Amino acid sequence: MTLNELLPFIGCSELNAGLGQLLKSAGANIASLSMKKLRSQGVEGMELHAEGLALTFNEREDYIRTYAEPKDKGEAILVAVFAYGAGSKAFKPYQGPIPFSKGPIANRQDALREFGTPLRTEEEDDVVEWDQWLKDGVQMRATYRDDGSVKVLSFTVPFKK
Repeated sequence: MTLNELLPFIGCSELNAGLGQLLKSAGANIASLSMKKLRSQGVEGMELHAEGLALTFNEREDYIRTYAEPKDKGEAILVAVFAYGAGSKAFKPYQGPIPFSKGPIANRQDALREFGTPLRTEEEDDVVEWDQWLKDGVQMRATYRDDGSVKVLSFTVPFKK
């Protein structure tokens, strides 16, 4: 499973057959989402350690208030996809293609080269913590380790304005 395959499903729910089939191809089951946790906490996650990916689902009403109208009528709406870089203790590094880039993104220099000037940057004590871009309606963020290597790339629905 790749980010390019997952991103079209951002905004879709557990009812989307294509999302269910894609997750099944990676050994995951969308039916394993806890609807009780989703209702009580407003969010539920799915970790695909071997793929280097994690997904976050929002409860429908929270998704509508915070982001947009979902693409279908389900209750667990895919809001974010995270791809882990090398060095994660729990996740293998994501090895697939990176949307909006021509090559791998291993560090901040790669991210700036591929994605351009960030819309926002968070920096503390002269160390850049993350950069954020908006590409084709997807909010992207690269979070870095202190050495500038990529800790995680995230792809999310932008907040309502």
